[in-house]
Amino acid sequence: MFMNSNLFEPGKSKPERSFVQLAVKQNQRLDGRRSNESRDVELTFGTDWGSVAVSMGDTKVMAQVTCEMGPPALSRPNEGKLHLNVLLGGVAFLDEAYSTHDQRSLKLNSLLERTFRSSKSIDLESLCVAAEKHVWCIRVNVNVINHDGNLYDASSIATLAALMHFRRPDVSYKDGELCIFKQNEREFMPLLFHHYPVSVTYCVYKSSGQPILDPTLLEENAADSVIVLSFNSYQELCSLTAGGTAPTNAPTVMQCARNAAARCKSLLDFVRKALALDEECRSQGDRSVDGLVGLILNTEHKLSYNKLMGIQKQRQQQQLPPGENIELDNESSETPVANEEPSSEEGAGAPMDTSDWLPPDEDSQELPMRSEASPSKAGKHKTNKKTRPRKQNHSDSEEEARQYI
Repeated sequence: MFMNSNLFEPGKSKPERSFVQLAVKQNQRLDGRRSNESRDVELTFGTDWGSVAVSMGDTKVMAQVTCEMGPPALSRPNEGKLHLNVLLGGVAFLDEAYSTHDQRSLKLNSLLERTFRSSKSIDLESLCVAAEKHVWCIRVNVNVINHDGNLYDASSIATLAALMHFRRPDVSYKDGELCIFKQNEREFMPLLFHHYPVSVTYCVYKSSGQPILDPTLLEENAADSVIVLSFNSYQELCSLTAGGTAPTNAPTVMQCARNAAARCKSLLDFVRKALALDEECRSQGDRSVDGLVGLILNTEHKLSYNKLMGIQKQRQQQQLPPGENIELDNESSETPVANEEPSSEEGAGAPMDTSDWLPPDEDSQELPMRSEASPSKAGKHKTNKKTRPRKQNHSDSEEEARQYI
């Protein structure tokens, strides 16, 4: 019996694709969200340093950071090493399709490497103990527990939170002897970062010009193009991945980039506040989450993005449509920062309006000035021409008299 294993994955059949595209054309989603609304992000920190579980709807990812002492690379003897590994073994329907399994694992692994390694988010020079001899090798293992779309964002959030949560032992190197201290002897040290990147995923369809934020597995498989943008807290672009058959013009990419920059900043604030709460719980000795099952099923220590950032209260008070890019201040989680694009909040489900988020064109600013200046100059010439004949009329008698004489 021959059977295509890809059909077991939602969104691979033609009826499902046509149904999703028709719903997107009508500005509707199956889970009731708007096009620019994302699912709630939940973080759970384990007992070990660097163990984090991330949930985005039914998409569940766990990240674990470990370290070991090893030799440096020959090309970079003064820098440590950072290894990223993604495992999709927990997804049942991907185990049957080996081609899909390998393809997605390679894409996800390459995306994480570009987001964290190529952008040089971690200070690798601080991981060097002895040049050309001993450096720290940091390894991040990302395990996909359940896949319901948008693995890129869940994996990047889990990787960033795990690296920020991780602590490494302190080391001393004297007279050629390496000594690694335990936690009882010296406190563990956190990793040093240059910046903190987070990725945001959009799906583009040919039937609609409005991109969709945080797609599910059904929406992701039925999409014609996928755009993945990574920004840091300074709203600097770290990586951009765009592929598919749908034509993506400059206004669409600019709109996605503007919204993704604001969302990445709010997600980073959420991770920092979650780490602060976890540190308080550790100082009080209230840490009972242990093991993989405890990380996934535990509900007491889960930190929700909507609850922690106070977005639900703001929506009820201000009566804003859900899923808008509200930037929150680090000091107070109840007062939002003024948004850069107020017009896009009002028309979330309407077609795109490029007049608000698209940067102003230089030619469009100069043309009205020229058009306003041109009639004034023309008026001056006309007035000069009108005044000159009057002067000539007064002098006609003298010229005619000279000619006759």
